[in-house]
Amino acid sequence: MNNLRKLGAAALLFASGFAAQAAEPDGYYSSCENKGGKDLLSALCSKIGPHTTVSYDGLWNVYKTSDVRSDGTLWDMYSTKRWSTNFTKCGNYQSVGDCVNREHSMPKSWFNEGSPMKSDAFHVYPTDGKVNGQRSNYPYGECANGTTLPGSGSVKALGRLGASTTPGYSGRVFEPDDEYKGDFARTYFYMAACYNTKIGGWTSDMFAGNSYPVYKQWAIDVLLKWHRQDPVSDKERDRNDAVYKHQKNRNPFIDHPEMAEYIWGDRKTERWTLAGSNDPVLTLPVSGSTVDLGTTVAGVARTAAVKVAGSNLDSDVTLSVSGAGFTVSPATIAKATAGSAAGGSATVTFTPATEGSYTAVLTVASGSLRSTVNLRGTAISTLPAAQASAVGAESFTAKWSYIGDADASGCYTLDVKCGGSSIAGYPRSVNAAAESFTVEGLIPETQYIYTVSSMHLVSDPVTVTTTAPMPAVTFLYDDDPVLYANPGEPSAAAELLVEVEFIDVAINVSVSAPFQISTDKSSWSTALTLDPEEDRMYLRVLSDNLGTYRTSIVARAGDYFNDDAEFEAIVAAPGSNFLEDFEKVGSNDGTYNNHTYEGKTVNWDFTDAGKWAADAAHGGTYAVRMGKTSTSCIAMAEDHPYGLGKVTMWVKRYNQDSEAQFELEYSTDGGRTWATAGTGRVTDTSYKQLTFTVNAAGNARMRVRQTSGARFNIDDIEATTYASGIDDAVADYHTWDAYARDGRIVVETMQPASVSIYALDGTILYRAEIAGTAEIEVATGLYIVAVDDYARRVLVK
Repeated sequence: MNNLRKLGAAALLFASGFAAQAAEPDGYYSSCENKGGKDLLSALCSKIGPHTTVSYDGLWNVYKTSDVRSDGTLWDMYSTKRWSTNFTKCGNYQSVGDCVNREHSMPKSWFNEGSPMKSDAFHVYPTDGKVNGQRSNYPYGECANGTTLPGSGSVKALGRLGASTTPGYSGRVFEPDDEYKGDFARTYFYMAACYNTKIGGWTSDMFAGNSYPVYKQWAIDVLLKWHRQDPVSDKERDRNDAVYKHQKNRNPFIDHPEMAEYIWGDRKTERWTLAGSNDPVLTLPVSGSTVDLGTTVAGVARTAAVKVAGSNLDSDVTLSVSGAGFTVSPATIAKATAGSAAGGSATVTFTPATEGSYTAVLTVASGSLRSTVNLRGTAISTLPAAQASAVGAESFTAKWSYIGDADASGCYTLDVKCGGSSIAGYPRSVNAAAESFTVEGLIPETQYIYTVSSMHLVSDPVTVTTTAPMPAVTFLYDDDPVLYANPGEPSAAAELLVEVEFIDVAINVSVSAPFQISTDKSSWSTALTLDPEEDRMYLRVLSDNLGTYRTSIVARAGDYFNDDAEFEAIVAAPGSNFLEDFEKVGSNDGTYNNHTYEGKTVNWDFTDAGKWAADAAHGGTYAVRMGKTSTSCIAMAEDHPYGLGKVTMWVKRYNQDSEAQFELEYSTDGGRTWATAGTGRVTDTSYKQLTFTVNAAGNARMRVRQTSGARFNIDDIEATTYASGIDDAVADYHTWDAYARDGRIVVETMQPASVSIYALDGTILYRAEIAGTAEIEVATGLYIVAVDDYARRVLVK
């Protein structure tokens, strides 16, 4: 990763900081020395392949240290949003910036969601959910005119989706932001090494179907290019160290970036050694690369910054240019500057004397090391306008070169035409020095022509055609994505709303057993086909075996693929409720010492609290005594895996002490953040039961935190498993349902309700009071079923 971005039409070559390396243990890679190519990759597999498997839910805990910026916000490589510590995890999303997902940079469908790959933190990153959905399971690559999702407020999407422009592959690819291309390249090198004995059987257009070289040549070309132009950053080094603490393995291509050259690059016939990694290396600019200074007019200069970096250099770096029209400054960069974390920088200037195309060669040298860079530029007689970028269905970015000759306000005039006429809002003034302007509100799959004018020059017309709209299938669920069931009994059916955009073919949906899906609550299977007009389906779990299960909901429609939505199910024995009676004898009984108490179900952290046999218990020998201070607290030190539903506890004042007050709080992120379920008041000298509604799904814990008052006793804390967390308005929506079965509309109501069925033209076809279940005969077609203020679409086939 780097912190440099492209400026206008001038190409940048990126900086390197190889001087400081991640803190690998001494001798960690000794077993990999004196090997190259296939042998080195195999040796790395033996070294980093065996590692501790982090659970899929455990990734959220890893991210607390692996992907946090210095200001405490979460690092997102798919959007510009700086997520706070209480970020929203995806479920549902509509826009960029809605929620955070666990992005498999190497899509999980490529390895059939196998373990431990699915939860390997080295390739599963926290990213924006909407952009994650756009990326889908497309390969990484480069696309000249890919589509970037529209932002939301100040949050912008990063990356773009489009047709590959890399020789050897023309399929659709997702191109990450320049800032993170090296990060993803080294991630893919890690996956090739860590899973070298498995990866030959995985499926993707990037794979060669073997254990070496693993990737097809076009993919190797792209990954090596990104690896070289975006060298290792402190972000990656810190992440490498953080993940190592959890998984007990490392990414060798962060510790020793040169290993990629010994396996896939220019040195694959040589043998890597740790000592050799200290040889002088001229890292940037990449030899053979090209800097295009763009287009200008005769006599008007264009400039480009070229980063110069290396490691272990023993001579200063010299720079020279051969070719008319180009110069470089400075001519020398100190070896210490080039070898620093920031690297050095030189400026290449292109000043054409006349119209025409120009080329030159930049030579960068340090001792015997050489790097040559091709330079090119063009001079024309009109104002230089470039091909549009970021072309989407409803927008594109017009581009030009700034040559002066702006009006008094520093503006050029941009005109955009469609069908020979200027579109609404154009022509308009634009900041000339900005060299770009985003044109919005356009029609998909439509041709536009734009020109840019200065005071005395007009550009040649530039033609751009907007893309087709981005297809999408989104599964929406208004509760937590967790189902509960007893062995041998199906869970309640969860209703999933299906939003379909720009798809007009059948949608094949599938889940993994023991999950099942249905459109009519009668026929259940692991796969079904939806018509694009159907907007709902149902999900349940049915298993004879106890356990926790997960599935992705996979949608396929033509070339479209999405496996972003995920559900969890817990199959537990009846009576899997939580109970803590504090009867187990602890080593700190009879004291207020802060300590961890080993309870009946989980461990508890006691703060200024203790338990005494002398205190009157509610139903045994021991009760907890709170109130050594007015901020006493007992907190679950680990999660209850079945969620928390209704919580009850027994409390009383201690002896004749005055009243007290406390908060019952719960956490679903391992105790990182807490939410309040309710306030408890302790007013009586005899035990009184208090009840709180938590309704937290999945892994959850609770704590009792005193806020005021004197000492009090607490005993026999119980909690049911999660029931439902939906709010009252949503609960009203779920008091009835309507769907199609066997050519009929089936309406179910939990209480008597007035039901209306409408044709799409608004004609009322049916209206009646229904209590229970009713089946209404109708012709095939699409209908609207309404109860009060709520409506459902029903497609009858």
